[in-house]
Amino acid sequence: MSASLQPVPTPSPEQVREYLARWREGDNEKIDAALRVTFAAMPENTDIGAVGVKVAALNSLYATGMLGVLQVARHIVSQGIDAALAEPEVRPDLIETIANVEFGSKKRRNYSFATKYCSFHRPDVYPIYDSLVAGVLNALLKQGETFDTFAPGERWAADYAVWHRSINRFRIHYGLEEFSIREIDKYLWTLGKERQATPAGQPSASEGPHP
Repeated sequence: MSASLQPVPTPSPEQVREYLARWREGDNEKIDAALRVTFAAMPENTDIGAVGVKVAALNSLYATGMLGVLQVARHIVSQGIDAALAEPEVRPDLIETIANVEFGSKKRRNYSFATKYCSFHRPDVYPIYDSLVAGVLNALLKQGETFDTFAPGERWAADYAVWHRSINRFRIHYGLEEFSIREIDKYLWTLGKERQATPAGQPSASEGPHP
């Protein structure tokens, strides 16, 4: 599938600003702002009602496809995550704590949802894992970019510490420190969405029509 997608242009501050402007053109920023308000109004995770509202809103508006909203909310409350969320440094184990939920005899790992849930509480610490974003980073690596290297077995979807490391190294490698982690999320997601919608050989929205 990746072979049929547009190549990724070398990231730069100018490119980030361009894609952040595109993010703001549609409904994405309005939805994002509404979720920020929701999470800010209910910062703690000890009440099933408050947590249930946050889980349901995030699951619906970000289309995470997660099942069992109430069960997930109960799980989050039972784990007592607030102290870990308040720590200044990332806690990869917190992602797994939220992600791994038992439904009777079955277990589910809601990994992307867990990264989003932590990000809306602490956007300064927790980058969102999303397949579109991962696709952009993976394409850059395949194009010969060197913002990160990996030990055998290291995988973004398997280990949040690796994902967090890659996002931060990406920021530094391309001189994007002026942008927040959340702004890098928005830029990469918007770029990934555009690549998905534009087959290879056709001009992207940033290129305009070929003469």
